[in-house]
Amino acid sequence: KTSNPKSLQRIKKESMSATLGTLMLLAVIGSVRAFSSLSLRPATDKISSRDVELMMAKDNANNSVFQKGNKGKILVLGGSGFLGGTIAQRAALEGYSVTSLSRRGKPEKDPKDFTNDKIDYRIGDARESLVIENILDEGDYTAIFHCIGILLDGDSGLRSFNRFVSGSGSVPEENATYDEITRLTAFNAIAAAESYVSKRGGGPLPFIFTSAAEAGWPDVRGGKFVERTLTPRWLKRYLEAKRSVENRLMNSPQTLLRPVIFRPSLIYSLDKIASLPPWGAFFVGNRVGLPFVDRPVSVQTLSTAAVRSISKEVRGVQRFKEIDQLSK
Repeated sequence: KTSNPKSLQRIKKESMSATLGTLMLLAVIGSVRAFSSLSLRPATDKISSRDVELMMAKDNANNSVFQKGNKGKILVLGGSGFLGGTIAQRAALEGYSVTSLSRRGKPEKDPKDFTNDKIDYRIGDARESLVIENILDEGDYTAIFHCIGILLDGDSGLRSFNRFVSGSGSVPEENATYDEITRLTAFNAIAAAESYVSKRGGGPLPFIFTSAAEAGWPDVRGGKFVERTLTPRWLKRYLEAKRSVENRLMNSPQTLLRPVIFRPSLIYSLDKIASLPPWGAFFVGNRVGLPFVDRPVSVQTLSTAAVRSISKEVRGVQRFKEIDQLSK
């Protein structure tokens, strides 16, 4: 039976339209999500009592966990934010002595937070390199985490919406830009870390940077098309800042720093109903094989993977599969 050429052409056209519609939908969601841990992030999603019970059980078994500082000291830049705060808590829970640097300092006490008093919260601006250098000069640091970022900068025209889409509910300064908040703070931290190791030895020092899955679009099929044709200008600038930091970190002398770059997609929490629709869209996009859509990860999984990357000697980009593996 001979197929009708017009029918085949119509089917092909409809299929292409459906595919393009899917791409546009996912791009819009990606634009809203933009940052690796976006809008629907619960600010109160902390280390649970169940986590503490499990860690204490492990401590009783081998007497090596839940002892402050027994694994060394780490610096978390942005340690009072959503992701940085969760990483700081996880690190303290697993036996690291944690110093947090942020403009807000110590967050309000959360009844669910069992680690708040175990973290040394400092107030400071990482855009000033001397602030980071002075902390590192205290010595004994074994890793640095950079978790500073904003979703919507001042140039986006959407700055006020950070109140609703930021996990911490903070609104950046009117003139804050991705280049200043992401690139400058990271470059300052990298330079300070390199100087720290050069003076004290003991390298390479793990430097863990939180990027975004979309930063890898140029390396996956369809990614360049999505970024070139469907991505808003503010998101392009956001990704430029992330990639600039990735490049700087990967080109740091291997004897000084060990770069670990996490590229999570949407970070979700199942106990927050509002996070489920975008989580579902990303999950479906990844399951149907769209190469530019990474599967979402939970904040608990990501924070655990980030902390454990210190001792597991990993290097380079870590996507969702590597995040899952590291968290085990």
